[in-house]
Amino acid sequence: MQLAQPTAQELNDYRIGMQSNAAAFIERHQQEHLHDDSLFDRTVNHLVDVWDVPVFMADRLVHLAMTERLPKDSRWIGIDMASGSDFCVFHDRRTNTAVPVPSSNRLHSFLQDLANPAPR
Repeated sequence: MQLAQPTAQELNDYRIGMQSNAAAFIERHQQEHLHDDSLFDRTVNHLVDVWDVPVFMADRLVHLAMTERLPKDSRWIGIDMASGSDFCVFHDRRTNTAVPVPSSNRLHSFLQDLANPAPR
């Protein structure tokens, strides 16, 4: 018995569908998480538990869904830390380019601190 391989179109449809599910979950629950980052984690868990999305893919889909909610032109650079353990990707929205940047422990910890500032 041979399993059928999904086509590129089917994979893209799956990604779009799961990203839409993430966006809908964020929309429903955003008022519960006004000043913390737990909505991201909760949405990832929702995709994994309810929709059986692999964790590595759920992180990326939630990141994309949250990025789409930002007001246009509010930020011109984005940092995707969920691209892999050995690199992150900088997205320049002005030029519509993405640049993979090798992760070093120093860069990774700097970006984590930047994304999750310590309370003062």
